[in-house]
Amino acid sequence: MIKSLFTKEQLQDLRKEFVKFKLADMTSEDLFAYIRDIMMNELIDLEEDELRDEMDEYDENLYEVLAPYVLDEEGSYEVLQEFLHDRQEEW
Repeated sequence: MIKSLFTKEQLQDLRKEFVKFKLADMTSEDLFAYIRDIMMNELIDLEEDELRDEMDEYDENLYEVLAPYVLDEEGSYEVLQEFLHDRQEEW
């Protein structure tokens, strides 16, 4: 094993600096894709009821909006657009 040039704290600082450097080089699209992948990995093994619980915890109305949209029910796109519009007005 090679003897380290750094203490544990310095090695952690080196990691942080490397991450900051990589993040600074990423576009908004790169950052979005990276975070999306992380979040999808967190949800990938959830069963339907567990996923609904996660969605309800995030927003109590989100499941009722997204489920019909994913099922391609008539009028669901319009409901989703209205929901998104209302959420943006809250911000």
